[in-house]
Amino acid sequence: MMELTRELASFIAHTGIRDIPEQHIEKAKICILDCLGSALGGIDDEASEHIVRYVQRYGGTKRSSIWGADFAADPASAALANGVIAHALDFDDYHEETVIHATSVCLPALMALAEERHASGQDMLAALIVAIDVAIRLGKAFGSYHYELGWHSSSTAGRFGAVAGVCNLLKLKEEEIINALGICGTQAGGVRQVFGTMSKPLNVGKAAMDGVISALLAEDGFTSSKHIIEGELGMLSVFTEHAQADEVLQGLGSTWYIDQISLKPYPTCA
Repeated sequence: MMELTRELASFIAHTGIRDIPEQHIEKAKICILDCLGSALGGIDDEASEHIVRYVQRYGGTKRSSIWGADFAADPASAALANGVIAHALDFDDYHEETVIHATSVCLPALMALAEERHASGQDMLAALIVAIDVAIRLGKAFGSYHYELGWHSSSTAGRFGAVAGVCNLLKLKEEEIINALGICGTQAGGVRQVFGTMSKPLNVGKAAMDGVISALLAEDGFTSSKHIIEGELGMLSVFTEHAQADEVLQGLGSTWYIDQISLKPYPTCA
C-alpha cells in the first residue's frame, strides 16, 4: 500500500516559510486580502447573521475573533462563523479545476488558532500555503467525478486543507498529523444539493471548524486511521469511482497550487 497519508503528513510537518519561494508567499498575502474583502461583503448576508447569532449564544471561551462582530468565541466556533461569512456571497477565490474555495475554508481555521496561540505572521503565511496545497491535491485526487456525484469539494477536500494548515501552524509531529488527517477525514461531507441555500456557506464554515477540531484533538492524543486517504475504505475509495491517487504526492514541495488560485471580478465560479 502506498503511504499517501504518511507522506502528506511528513510534508505538512516539515514545511516552513524558508521552504516556500517568495512569489508564493506574495500570492498568499493577496489571497488573505481577497478573503477578508469577501468576508467584509458577506458580514451582512442573512446566513452570516444567523451563524453569528448562533456562535454568540453557544460559542464558548472567548479566544478568537468573529469577523465584523464585537465579540470572540472558541477557535472552532470562530472558524465556523468566519468560514460562513467568507463564503456567503460566493465572491471568494477558487481553484478552477477542482472548484475548491480553498482560502475561505483554510484561512478562518488558521486565523482562529493564530490568534489564540499568538502565532507569527510568517508562520501563518506558510501554513496557508501548505493548507491550500493540500486541499487542491486532494481535490485533484478525487477528480471531477467527485463533484459530478454531488459532493461539495470545498467542503470535502477543503477540510483536509484546513486541518493540514492548522497542524502546520501548531507544529504538530508527524504521527499527530496522521491522526488529525484521519479525524478530519471521517467527518468529511457536504453535498451540492444545498446550493442556493444558507447551507452552501455552512459547508465551508463547517469544514474550517472541523479542521480546527481535528488538529486540536490530535494534539491531545486522539487517534484515528493511519491510512485515511489510501485505505480500502478511505477517502479515495469512498468519495469517487475514478481516483487519481498520484495527484496527492506529484510535485509535492516543488509544485505549489496557490499559484492556480483565481480571484473573482464577479461572484461566480464560471
